[in-house]
Amino acid sequence: MDVCVENVFTGPAIEAINVIQATADEEKRRAALNRQCGSQDKEDPRYGGTGQETGAQSPGPADSAETPRTETAAEKNPWSAWAWLGMCKNSSRRIPNIVHVDVDAFFASVEQVLNPRLLGKPVLVGRGVVASASYEAKFRGVRTAMSFREALRICPKAVVVPGQYEHYADFAERVRRILETYTPAVETAALDDFYLDFAGTERLYPDYQGTLRRLQAEIFGRTGLNVSIGAARTKVVASIASRLERPRGFRVIACGEEEAFLTPLSVEKLHGIGHVHTGVLAERGIVTIGQLRQVPKPALQAAFGEAIGQQIWERARGLDGREVLLPSTPKSVSRETTIEGGTIDTEFLGGLIEYLSERIGSTLREYGKQARTIGLRIRYVDQFLAHQTVRISKPTNDERELLVTAKDLFGRLFTRRVAVRLVGVSVTNLETDKRPHELFDTNANRRWYLNRGLDSVRGRYGWNAVFYGKGLELREHYATKPNGLVLSTPCLSR
Repeated sequence: MDVCVENVFTGPAIEAINVIQATADEEKRRAALNRQCGSQDKEDPRYGGTGQETGAQSPGPADSAETPRTETAAEKNPWSAWAWLGMCKNSSRRIPNIVHVDVDAFFASVEQVLNPRLLGKPVLVGRGVVASASYEAKFRGVRTAMSFREALRICPKAVVVPGQYEHYADFAERVRRILETYTPAVETAALDDFYLDFAGTERLYPDYQGTLRRLQAEIFGRTGLNVSIGAARTKVVASIASRLERPRGFRVIACGEEEAFLTPLSVEKLHGIGHVHTGVLAERGIVTIGQLRQVPKPALQAAFGEAIGQQIWERARGLDGREVLLPSTPKSVSRETTIEGGTIDTEFLGGLIEYLSERIGSTLREYGKQARTIGLRIRYVDQFLAHQTVRISKPTNDERELLVTAKDLFGRLFTRRVAVRLVGVSVTNLETDKRPHELFDTNANRRWYLNRGLDSVRGRYGWNAVFYGKGLELREHYATKPNGLVLSTPCLSR
């Protein structure tokens, strides 16, 4: 019987075997040549100067040390079989594995992507104060947190937009998904701020800087957003490197060059040093990080306190023990939103509380958790804040049970005839879902299957596929999108 065998590609393995065999043959040839010619230029080592035979001695550590062999071109090639088999000497080189990715002028850039007519124009985002400014406006002197009156005085041709906050979280999530295709170790420090850890990827990305350049280009190509990238051994140095040459900055600080990089920079570049600390140091003639590094640690601790002084001393040397934190199970879940202009409509506020409770219940079930404590927070238009938490009789992730307690709290807290500007619901003291304890509770079982059915439908067709009655009323006030209502809080759009 004829047997058909498919061709198997074994290029790297065959190349490795050939290289190893050739190397072994070369070493044998050199050893034989040394045995033949080793005694021609010097005396036989078995005899001393007096003509007496000396005892055979085993070579010591110094004698046995061989001259380091120069790597061949095949060994240096990161794509050769040497690298695939882990025999390349450069395969374990130390790389600045912590990477900071910062989206340039995030809110303003998203507005320019959504409205191409704003490209190349100075754009200001916010209400009353500048929440974000495009670099066309920043180059003219506009800064974040500046009042619109002052910003428009500096840049009278700036275009002011109130902001489409419902889109910002979507763009941030798109950026994060791109980052996770390069390394799973991605930490979201803020909506537009990410830390990555490339430790252990040296063989996967032999051209490390080229990989980071490709990452920067891919984010721009798929989202239209420019990002600045900094790479170093620690978070503090990587974040400084990414912010030095914005927009579209790129800086890689090689291992061992941290102090040289930080020395000429202003102390205000250091993470954790604000304007007050900068002013105190400037009064003492300390302007650069290099000068700050000369100050003894006890002096910094005496001036700023033990904890802050220790942190400043470490940051000035590029030291930072913080690691890239991977997404973990939450210890609490909260959802809140603001209401423009405020309202005293209790039906409308009750609908918001119901919607927020739904989102919290869905999140708890997603993580397989139940909550023992629930809290409600409301802020009036006069900035008066009322907040209260209570312990639930038994842990739950059912939004209807959460809603009953939340509405009871609302009845206790809403005691003033003043419009409410913010409402928020939160749960803490999370536990693992213990549904087996409710096997004989018919109502609990019905609710369990109903909630899982809702989660399944929403996961397939979007959040707006199913709404409770109050949610339908909210749709008259808010726009909708596949993952929920368009509220004023970006995190609710995730």
